[in-house]
Amino acid sequence: MSLTFELPKGSPSFLTCLDPRWKLACLVLSALAVMLFQSLLTAFCALLLAVALVLMARLPWGWYVERLGVVWLSVALFVVWLPFHDYEPGGSWHVLGLAISFEGTRRAFLILAKVGALFSLMLVLLASTSLEDLGKAAQALHVPTLVVQMFLLSYRYVFVLGDEFHRLRIALRVRGFRSRASLHCYRTVGQVAGTLLVRGHERAERVSQAMRARGFDGCFRSLHTFKTQKADIVFAALLMGVTAALLVIDLLRPPHAA
Repeated sequence: MSLTFELPKGSPSFLTCLDPRWKLACLVLSALAVMLFQSLLTAFCALLLAVALVLMARLPWGWYVERLGVVWLSVALFVVWLPFHDYEPGGSWHVLGLAISFEGTRRAFLILAKVGALFSLMLVLLASTSLEDLGKAAQALHVPTLVVQMFLLSYRYVFVLGDEFHRLRIALRVRGFRSRASLHCYRTVGQVAGTLLVRGHERAERVSQAMRARGFDGCFRSLHTFKTQKADIVFAALLMGVTAALLVIDLLRPPHAA
């Protein structure tokens, strides 16, 4: 088993050529606005907008749909119970003797739409901008250096843990281990989890020492020089305009309207 979130190398696109500072600011602000949406209509519009950006970023469609499906399935395990709660007002309908609430169903789809939009926006940002440029852009926008370091190093550390887990899994299978519902299996899994954390910590320490030996001072540098162009301003104006319009529509709609 290995982690498969590694972003594919897509074709150059319009979003790839944009200034990372403008792109980071616009996509993050749009994501914050999506988190505030309470209307199902505006949430689905935001999802469609995010999917349009995915198409503009030229991400492999199958790769994107597969990971979006995994995210939705994970969230669905927590929201599947909402339709069975009684919310007022809204009423409900009965299916096979079960009372399904209109308001609960609306909230479930609202959460799924917002999660899909947020995931898509962040995926577009990561896929169209290298980590080095992303760190430099965040520092240019006066994001605290500690926050930038924690985000980028945490992203890398996920794959460090993935590599260590892959090695441990091979070692277990070579020794004949098979996952079963037994006390021995649970004890082994606990020991492997502890070993994974220890090995991951040791490897992270070696990476930290290597970075300091190469003169890393906490500042992320890039060979690219950021320069604002007309395309950056047009993209920011369009995205922020659509986001603001959706936010106004969401605020003007009744609280329980779809």
